[in-house]
Amino acid sequence: MRRLFVALFATLPLLAPAAPAHTDGLVLPFKEVVVSSPVQSSLTTQPFKEGDTVREGAVLAKLYSRVEELEMLRAKAALEKKEFDYKSASNLFADKIISKDEELKNKIELDLARLQYEQAAELFNLRTISAPISGLIVERNREVGETVSASQPLFRLVDISRVFAQFFVTAEDARALRVGDRLNIRCQVADPQRVFVGTIDFIDPRVDAASGLMRVKVLIDNSDGALKPGLRAQTQFAAKP
Repeated sequence: MRRLFVALFATLPLLAPAAPAHTDGLVLPFKEVVVSSPVQSSLTTQPFKEGDTVREGAVLAKLYSRVEELEMLRAKAALEKKEFDYKSASNLFADKIISKDEELKNKIELDLARLQYEQAAELFNLRTISAPISGLIVERNREVGETVSASQPLFRLVDISRVFAQFFVTAEDARALRVGDRLNIRCQVADPQRVFVGTIDFIDPRVDAASGLMRVKVLIDNSDGALKPGLRAQTQFAAKP
């Protein structure tokens, strides 16, 4: 009987281990920011349009600021006067012509003038809106001459020099993954023949109770702009035995 069982087992085809299934994900921008107006005013300058690439710190827009500019100039003139008064008071105190209290009074007035100037300069600078990141302008919501309110979105910028491919994997597959691991990513729409190499940047430690899945983000160099946010991507995750 044993010989018959062995003979029958030998005739069965060997089953190869199942290949890991493809996992679909989504391409996301590396950074995406909405730039809003910090104050209410009217737009006087907007040098960039949708589709332009800007560097971090570039002036995206200027708001009407003549009143704030005049106040800043007034505060600057007052500061210069207080600096002169304090210098004179220090010399008089050194020559023992005035008391220490008189010199201290001039010092306090100088400090107050400096604070008033810094405050006026800050209010003036709020009328210049700069890019917080380097990236591409994908939305410009207002035109020159329009009035904008505080916190109103003016621009949307995206940085796609690098992109994330975001996947949702089972907790079992996630056991085999580590931050820093390299993965091959494919994107049929971008280039069906190309394999993009990415690095696992983040593994969400939480497991979704409903689906039993965990979120994984893979960082990919995209300096040539081949991968567009919103495209579908595919990779393979092999669970540990």
